[in-house]
Amino acid sequence: MPIKIIAAACFALLLSACNPMAQLESSEQQVTQFHAVYNDGDARTLYGMTAPEFRDVTSIEQMNELVAYVTEKMGKVESAERAGFNIDSQNGETQTIVTMTTQFEKGEATETFTFKGTGDDLGLTGWNVDSPNFQDDAEPEPVQEDGAPAE
Repeated sequence: MPIKIIAAACFALLLSACNPMAQLESSEQQVTQFHAVYNDGDARTLYGMTAPEFRDVTSIEQMNELVAYVTEKMGKVESAERAGFNIDSQNGETQTIVTMTTQFEKGEATETFTFKGTGDDLGLTGWNVDSPNFQDDAEPEPVQEDGAPAE
């Protein structure tokens, strides 16, 4: 009898560790915290909130530039609502992608947050902000004198 109870308890623990809704809730809590720190303008703390995979490809100077650029173009976060999510677990590794429709002071954007891990080991590996406010910085397409696109 005790073996059945132990087996049931182990199964319950495994099931709760893989609970997608708990994973989503934990991710959304990190997004809320990320927005609060972003609004404080503290790029160094934001950098510290990221996972080693993020820091391996992004320097603190690049993070400072990124936060300054997003702040210049978008301003502070006023509100955010989840637009979608995807949770994928393979080979013992879980990736959670949370898409937010975020209202900034200067306009709306779609933010995509990518996390790896579960529970307390959940780490931010990606942050993408997409908005028409960034289109001004796109290089214009070259044109010929007659106005036709250059080849």
